[in-house]
Amino acid sequence: MSVQKSADAVSAPSRRRMIGALTAFGSAAALAAVATPAMADGQDGNADSLDSASPRRLMAEFYATYNGDLAAGFERYISKDLVLHGFDGPNTRDAWVAGDLELQSSLTGFHMDVFDQIVEGDKVVTRWRIGGVHTGTILGIPPSGRTVSLTGISIDRVAGRQSVEHWSEGNFGRFLDTISGKSA
Repeated sequence: MSVQKSADAVSAPSRRRMIGALTAFGSAAALAAVATPAMADGQDGNADSLDSASPRRLMAEFYATYNGDLAAGFERYISKDLVLHGFDGPNTRDAWVAGDLELQSSLTGFHMDVFDQIVEGDKVVTRWRIGGVHTGTILGIPPSGRTVSLTGISIDRVAGRQSVEHWSEGNFGRFLDTISGKSA
């Protein structure tokens, strides 16, 4: 008795799985063929392959300034004519700068971690966390000595090597509750 099965002896479910796998492979190959020219142009989302003016590179550099000279980061990467959609609705660039500089100076060990950056055209989505120990006054709330963190997702629309429009959503309410002692 032969151990090999003929093509006719392969069960219908096995044939469907094989056809599905081959179809998926063919689709993947077709997508790769279409995506290759975009990747060659540095549009694959890989920061290492992007030129210095790419939206992702510029926003990666901006968010890195949170761990250094944040004021200079705002000057270099955030347009003076910024349209801002902040945690509390439309706001001003100056209010954003002042608020984040106050936050930076009020948290000992202040640090920003960027977890993800996703690019779609001229927009960069950044998922981040800011943290430190609350040792200075924030929004009139005196130092609590608590370790706190603020997490959020921001979207920046980039034009002319700067963010010209910015949206942010985050856990600002929970952050304020923690520094004011309303939650641990």
